[in-house]
Amino acid sequence: MNNLKKINNQVMVIFGASGDLTYRKLLPAIFDLCKNNLLPPNFAVLGVSRSKLSDVAFREKMKKGIKNFSHHKNANDKTIDQFLSKVFYLSMDTGNGNEYTELKKRLSKIDKDLKTDQNYIFYLSTPPQLYSKIPKYLYGQGLNLEHKGFRRIIIEKPFGHDLKSAQNLNKLLLDFFSEDQIYRIDHYLGKETVQN
Repeated sequence: MNNLKKINNQVMVIFGASGDLTYRKLLPAIFDLCKNNLLPPNFAVLGVSRSKLSDVAFREKMKKGIKNFSHHKNANDKTIDQFLSKVFYLSMDTGNGNEYTELKKRLSKIDKDLKTDQNYIFYLSTPPQLYSKIPKYLYGQGLNLEHKGFRRIIIEKPFGHDLKSAQNLNKLLLDFFSEDQIYRIDHYLGKETVQN
């Protein structure tokens, strides 16, 4: 008997996708989910970063990451390539609000082609100074609105550097996304406890 809740079709948008976190952790983990049949039938990843890469070049880089860091690193090339056929890349300056029209167009095309039901998860694997800009620019394109699908935003560590900055960041996020759309991950908060 399967008690797992049905997972909605979706596109995961990873900001800062050309960085080490995506290469070593995020894409290998998503591949592991795929191998364990824990992804929805219609799923895609859109990597977003400044680096000038094509879909093909990004997939080749991520393939190396999967082969080095996935729990299923011994998967054959065909299986990895099949997974990577749903991985895309967009080169843009995430600090420039004018470029978000391209993101909206690309998401719309992926959604139409792969039937992801307009469900988008925005994962910020970026320097903290972009935490105030990306949500605002997504809002500016209406990419926070849940008229047809769900929208989520995930803020990767650090969530501020003290209580006041964390409260300020929280207030800012709530200007553009509702509380039930926001996920905060700060594994530094528990670091000292774990080390002790």
